[in-house]
Amino acid sequence: MMTWAPPGVSRIKDAIETPEAGRARYHEIASAAAKVAYDPELKPLFGGPRGRAETMALILSIAYHESGYRRDVDLGLGKLARGEGVDSCLLQVRVGTGKTREGWSHEDLVGDREKCFRAGLALIRKSFGACRKQELRDRLSAYTRGRCIDNDKYSRARIGRAMKVPRAPMTDEEVLASMTRRAPTPPAPSSAPSAPGNDS
Repeated sequence: MMTWAPPGVSRIKDAIETPEAGRARYHEIASAAAKVAYDPELKPLFGGPRGRAETMALILSIAYHESGYRRDVDLGLGKLARGEGVDSCLLQVRVGTGKTREGWSHEDLVGDREKCFRAGLALIRKSFGACRKQELRDRLSAYTRGRCIDNDKYSRARIGRAMKVPRAPMTDEEVLASMTRRAPTPPAPSSAPSAPGNDS
């Protein structure tokens, strides 16, 4: 992300931020993308031992091409944040004044990056399914162009960038296992609750 769009360089009014603030925001973006890509309840876009890592790479690649990770687009600030006026959040999900299939509004998508990525991932999956007869690099064309076409430069740019991401050092299984180990254990109650009717 830092290499694709170095933080703190935009001169768009509502996107201006310091490099330090930008790096912190990028970390939050990556964390939200990881939570979605590694959600055990969601099927990754790709198979294999690193399919979730590849799914995360594609989400972040699309976010780069759709928004450049700009602060205003990320947070929904100013008139330039919504593309043609109907798109929302880092993935520029087309929601207008309505709601996504999940029931989320523009405000929901810019207020919660996980919702942005979940809604976007559902659309990406839909595009992959609709364009399954196209070669892999063109399967995002329904997302980018509204229809499945061959040799779509927009689809190929997004998928091509994701494919160039270095191979993840850990398999999905290893990452999920480490996430489980890091999950905090709820604190035990300091004392047992009083039995009903025995309050003193």
